[in-house]
Amino acid sequence: MKTITKSISVLALAAGFTFSSLSGTLPFTHEQTASAAEKINAPFSVYEVTANVLNIRSKPSTQGKILDTLRKKDQIEVVKFVNADWAAIKIIGGTGYISTSYLMKVPTTVHTTANLNLRTGPSTSNKVVTTIPKGKSLSFLAWGYSKDKKLSFDWAFVEYNGFKGYVSTAYLQLPTYR
Repeated sequence: MKTITKSISVLALAAGFTFSSLSGTLPFTHEQTASAAEKINAPFSVYEVTANVLNIRSKPSTQGKILDTLRKKDQIEVVKFVNADWAAIKIIGGTGYISTSYLMKVPTTVHTTANLNLRTGPSTSNKVVTTIPKGKSLSFLAWGYSKDKKLSFDWAFVEYNGFKGYVSTAYLQLPTYR
């Protein structure tokens, strides 16, 4: 049961419902196909601290030495997620670790490169909620997931005009590292 709980936590983490994602800034057009490596490096890694005080530690554990602290509403960029509970961040002199329990994802704006169906799930077999016109802005909230419940860079969980759902990343202008 502990493994199942952890898997669900990792999925929630990867899906960005409370914390999640990655970093950079070159737009893609529909003529360009972003590779998985390019998608994983997209600038979706900005998070806001929700705790009054959040310790930055020397290792991903409460046993790690406290190196510094963050305050509520501080925005930080996550370098990577060590697991569902800990994230690595850049600090002066190296890397620090913070608990993901006190992070909230800051939405990132992306644009459609074609008319795009917003669906109830990450598959073309899921119901279409609405169609988003080409060139419209939407809030990227998280990466999608595959049938086997693993992180998928082919789908994104987004918000558009009050609707939340999944869209194919093939038709999104995704920022990435140059």
